[in-house]
Amino acid sequence: MAPHNIWLQCAQRAERGQAVTCRLCYGHYLEADGRAEAERARIWAAGPTLEPEPLEPAAGEDGVEAVFTPAVRGVHAVLAAYARGCWTVTGDGRWLPGTGHAAGDTRTVDLCYFAKRLVFVEDDSPWPGSFAQELEIVPMGPLGKELEVLVQHQGRPLAGAQVYAHCQGKPRARYAVTAPDGKADFGLTPGEWLLLTRHEVPAAAEDIDFRVTNAVFGLTVYW
Repeated sequence: MAPHNIWLQCAQRAERGQAVTCRLCYGHYLEADGRAEAERARIWAAGPTLEPEPLEPAAGEDGVEAVFTPAVRGVHAVLAAYARGCWTVTGDGRWLPGTGHAAGDTRTVDLCYFAKRLVFVEDDSPWPGSFAQELEIVPMGPLGKELEVLVQHQGRPLAGAQVYAHCQGKPRARYAVTAPDGKADFGLTPGEWLLLTRHEVPAAAEDIDFRVTNAVFGLTVYW
């Protein structure tokens, strides 16, 4: 995975008419390390059967914040995209901002993150489907005590994607590889979980070697 990632934190349950504050965090696997920048972030909220509506990212005490007020009952989704820009990756694993660094065993990447979180407003189903993010983890809903997810790249199922599941306070990650239909499942114990995946393709720009995208789905599991 990339050295840092983003994720969304907010109340998982809310009532109609209740303002929900969402915080875009930046760091490693539920541990903040640095601060997200509001000018790099885009955040949306989508109610059941509704198109995503853009929110106003603003700098907060603990990072980037945005607020939405759900007006309808059902499972809402909060979405985020965060552009990290171009980086040079050295042979010894360092990530240097920008391009044009010393030649040699290096490559240049265009790095972008996508995140999603569900907010349950007076109902627990149905869960929303795909929102056509460039790289996306789509939760298919719980199957008993297992969570099935679909990984999509540009709206199409992504086979062979490595998906990691990290739980707050637990040192070891769970790991799965998506099947030909882009799906994988995890048995999750109660707790705060992040599911992460990464995809790399050749970049369209002449001076960039790869386009690297990271997708995160966050969920508090109660069972």
